[in-house]
Amino acid sequence: MRLIRISLLCLLAAAALAAQDFENIIQRAVGLQQAGNYKDAANAYREALKLRPDDIATHVNLGVVLAHENRFDEAIAEYRAAENLLPGDPRIELNIALAYQKSGRLKQARDLFEKLYAAHPEEAQIRMLLADNALQLGDNDRVIALLEPVSSQSGNDLAIAYMLGMALLHKRRIEEAQVQLDRILRNGDTAEAHFLLGTRMFESGDYPAAVQELGRAATQKPDLPLLQSFYAQALLNTGDPDAAATAFRKELAANPEDYSANLGLGQILVARKQFADARPLLEHALESRPASPNAKLALAECLVGMKQWSEAQLLAEEAAEAMPKSSEVHQVLADIYKQLKRPTDAQRERNAARSLAAAADPGPALESLAPDFKLPSPSSHQIVELRDIRAHQPAVLVFGSYSCPNFRGSAEALKSLYQRYHVRASFLLVYIREAHATGDWQSTRNAAEGIVLSPAATYAEKQDHAAMCSRNLHLPFTAVVDGMDGAVEKAYNGWPSRVFVIGQDGRIKYSSRLTELEFRSEEMEAALREALR
Repeated sequence: MRLIRISLLCLLAAAALAAQDFENIIQRAVGLQQAGNYKDAANAYREALKLRPDDIATHVNLGVVLAHENRFDEAIAEYRAAENLLPGDPRIELNIALAYQKSGRLKQARDLFEKLYAAHPEEAQIRMLLADNALQLGDNDRVIALLEPVSSQSGNDLAIAYMLGMALLHKRRIEEAQVQLDRILRNGDTAEAHFLLGTRMFESGDYPAAVQELGRAATQKPDLPLLQSFYAQALLNTGDPDAAATAFRKELAANPEDYSANLGLGQILVARKQFADARPLLEHALESRPASPNAKLALAECLVGMKQWSEAQLLAEEAAEAMPKSSEVHQVLADIYKQLKRPTDAQRERNAARSLAAAADPGPALESLAPDFKLPSPSSHQIVELRDIRAHQPAVLVFGSYSCPNFRGSAEALKSLYQRYHVRASFLLVYIREAHATGDWQSTRNAAEGIVLSPAATYAEKQDHAAMCSRNLHLPFTAVVDGMDGAVEKAYNGWPSRVFVIGQDGRIKYSSRLTELEFRSEEMEAALREALR
């Protein structure tokens, strides 16, 4: 009997000692966590779990510090362990949803947020988290449904004003969005206010103003969800694809599932023929929005670049069914059918592409007669007439100005084509009004490259700009200068920059904007070769 008493006392003493050890470890872990030393805190919590593997709070706390270390899969595993010990606890489920959200797995997070919201619709935090998730997934209708009913009672809750304002802007409900924007503006110079202002300007097509506002927001709060994605799109529309690619990458670092960032960066990489890098991005965009015809078209173009014709065909045909009036998708299909030895189908798609491009573009259509013109050269002051330069050989007309970054970006490709074909074709630069003059339509790329150019006040000044452009870009072909009335620019719809191939018969064989996403030097070369036959 005495032996039994001694054994019990030993067990009780050991248990007391173990309990004291556990409490000491937990206190140390909490201290490390509060000090921001998450790595050592995680090790301490793991040490405590060896003593009490079924302690719910320790699993949760370990999950929290792991999430701070961006070790989200490990954090979710700890939350799941706690959930198994205490099923149905909304606090644990919320932590799991937040871990999915912070790790960019927005769809998994959405399902959990929706479940929590259905069970606890009165909880403002869950409503807000679900709205934020929906905004990042592009589900603007869900954001509005969640926040519109509580907006009038939210007082100075700028988070509601910001998210609801963004969703209303995306739905082009401008007047209602302005109410939310005004609530934010009353609170001073905030990143959210600049973001909303920039988004409004973006939606209205004022991309330079959008760049300025979104850039201010990015300076103040660069990790604001969706900000970098919108900033990138605005940069792309003002001719700065390098800065756009950087902003897209920043968005993807914080939100790997962002549709616009995956699609936009993928399209830039396709234009740069970096198909292997573009493919996973475009596949991710399509996974995020399986019905998106734009994602299908971009991925089809990528697969064409990788010579995977059959896969590209399926996607391009699906995109064409959804966007029957897109000239781009029909051109991609024409290229695919040509490679698949289906000449009749290829010609049909090529004709459709040309017809749709002509209908969408106010400039001269393919196979239409190129408007004739007479313009002086700033170097020789001789008058150059289009009908004279195309009388004996095809002509290449390049419209642009020095302040157009897309024109400058295409200069090397155009010079390369000139070197190969100038003996058999005439190349001519038509200098038009400045694309990004100071105080008008400024470009971040111009600012980065130190290019500051005011709009020409006189024709002589415009001629000086043209001469400087040819000199600085080392353009080997003749330049002429459009009049101050911009008559030739208007006739060709040449602003901000464009290139044409004109046959000896005077008809337009090829036309393209000189943006990085639109201009393909190989397509222009193919049209030029055809014109030379």
